[in-house]
Amino acid sequence: MHIRDISKVLGAYLFFFSLILCLPFGLSLYDQFYLDPIHHPQSYCSGSFLVTIMITLTAAIFLYSYGKGGHGRLFRREGILAVVLVWLLTPLFGGIPFYVSDTLQNPVFAYFEAMSGFTTTGATVMQAKKFDLSSGEETHHETSYTGIEEVSYSYKGTIEPIRDAHTGEILYEGIEAVSRALLFWRCMMQWLGGGGIMVLFVAVLPALGVGGKMLMQSEVTGPIKDALTPRIKETAIQLWKIYFSLTLLEIFLLYVTNPEMDLFNSVAVTFSTLSTGGFSVRNESIGGYGNSTTEWIVLAFMILGSVNFSLYFFCLRGKFFKLWDPELILFLTIALGISSFATWQILGTNQAFLSGAIGTDYTLGEAIRAGSFQLVSAMTSTGFSVANYEMWPYVVQVLMLIVMYIGGMSGSTAGGMKVIRHLMLFRISQNKVESLFRPEAVRSIKIGYKEIDTSVAINVLSFFFLVLALAVLGTFLYTLDGIDPETAIGLISCMINNTGIAFRQAGATNSFAFLSDSSALLSCFWMILGRLEVFAVLVLLVPTFWREEV
Repeated sequence: MHIRDISKVLGAYLFFFSLILCLPFGLSLYDQFYLDPIHHPQSYCSGSFLVTIMITLTAAIFLYSYGKGGHGRLFRREGILAVVLVWLLTPLFGGIPFYVSDTLQNPVFAYFEAMSGFTTTGATVMQAKKFDLSSGEETHHETSYTGIEEVSYSYKGTIEPIRDAHTGEILYEGIEAVSRALLFWRCMMQWLGGGGIMVLFVAVLPALGVGGKMLMQSEVTGPIKDALTPRIKETAIQLWKIYFSLTLLEIFLLYVTNPEMDLFNSVAVTFSTLSTGGFSVRNESIGGYGNSTTEWIVLAFMILGSVNFSLYFFCLRGKFFKLWDPELILFLTIALGISSFATWQILGTNQAFLSGAIGTDYTLGEAIRAGSFQLVSAMTSTGFSVANYEMWPYVVQVLMLIVMYIGGMSGSTAGGMKVIRHLMLFRISQNKVESLFRPEAVRSIKIGYKEIDTSVAINVLSFFFLVLALAVLGTFLYTLDGIDPETAIGLISCMINNTGIAFRQAGATNSFAFLSDSSALLSCFWMILGRLEVFAVLVLLVPTFWREEV
C-alpha cells in the first residue's frame, strides 16, 4: 500500500478544497459589510469560514509534505482507498463552519449535515428551537407513535431564532434563521457532490497520471462506466461543462420567472435541484415559494439531473439516435406512470401544506403538479417537498418508498439503485425463467443492442443482495436505538438511496434532529455506502485488501 502517494493526493485535494471554501467566505464578507442588518439580521460567519480555510490548509500542507517521497502513481487499491478517504474527510472539513459558528452546537450533527450535503442526500438536522410561551424558556419537541408499543421522541431543536432586539419577537426561525453564507455553503456542497468532487479534482489536477482513471471510475455511478473521450481528464472536463451549463440555465429560468427569486435564492435552489440534493433555504422547501412556475422548472431540472450525462454529450455531438436508450425510455415511463398514479390518488383530497395548514381539495391541475413533483422528487432522490405527503393516502406513500429504491439513470447525479440495474435484473430473471423450459437454447442477456457480460450481471446481482441486506441491517440497528419501525424503514431508505425524505418522525414537516449521536453517525456511514454504491466502501472491510498486493 503506497500510503505516501495517497497522502499526497489527499493533500493536493484539501488545498483545492480550501480554494472552494473561499466562495462562501467571500459571500459572508459581502453580507457582513454590505447587507442592511435591519432587513437581513441573520448572523455573519466570515470568521467561521476563515478558521475552516486555515485548518484545511494546515492539513493539506501536512499531508502533501508527508507524501512527497511517494512513487507518484495510484493503482487500483490506492485509488479506492483515496476516494473513500476523500468522502470521509470532506464532510469533516466541510462541517467545521456549522460547528465553529455555533449554528450546530453538536459536532456530530455538523458532520451529519455536511455528509448529507456532499452525498446529495439532503437530510437535515436543522430545526427551530421551541420555547414555552409563558416563561420563554426552551422546551423539547415531543411526539409519539402508538402501535404494539408506544414510541416517544423528546429532543431539542438545533437552530436559535432571530429576535427583534427591542421586543424579543421572533423574526426568523429554523433554516431561515441561518446566515446566508452557511445556507449557500449547504447548497454548494450538494452541487459539488452531485457533479462529483473527485471528477472535478481529476479535471483540474492532471498530475495524477494513471491514478486519475481509478479515482474517476470509483466516483461515477452505475454498473457500466463508458468514457466519453479517450482521455480521463477530457471526460471529466466535458462532464463539468455540461453540468455547469445546465446550472446556468436553471438559475436564469428561476430568476426571470419568479419575482421572489433573487439571485441568491435562484443559485441556492439550482445547486440543490440539479445535484438532486434537496437542501432548501426556506423552512417549507420549494413549497415556501408558492409559485407553480418555479415548481415546474424545478421538476424539469430534477429530471434533467437524473439523466445520464453522457446522453447530453452525445446530443451536443449530433448523435441524437443515442436518445433511443432503453434506460432513458424506462426512466421517463416510470416517472410518467408514478406521477399519473399519485395524481389520481390525491385528486379531490384536502391539500396539506408544509406549514401545517389544511387547504381546499386538490383540483386536477393542483393534483398533477403536487403529485408529479413529490413522486419525481422521491424517485430522483432530490427530496424537495411542496406538500405534507404524510397526509396523502398510504398507497402513495408506499409508492414513494418504492421509487426511492429505483432512482435515476446511471451516470447521473441521482441516487437510488439506478434504473439500468432494475432493467438488467429483469433481463437476467427473464433469461433464467426461459431456461427452465428451453435449457438447450444458447442465449445472451441484452439491453438494447448492448450485450451484458457475465461479470456485469454478477455485479448487479451482488449489488441488489448487498443493498437488501444493508437495508435490513440498518432498519434493525435504528430500531435497536429506540426508533419506531416505520420511521426506521423510511430512514434507511433515505440514507442508502441518498434521497433526503423519509416518513413519520422524519417526515415532511420534521427534520432529523431527533437522531441520537450513534444513529447520526450510522446514517453518515449509510450515506457514504449509497453515494459510492456499496462496493468501494465494503472492500475496505476485507482483510486481504490491506495485506496483499493488488
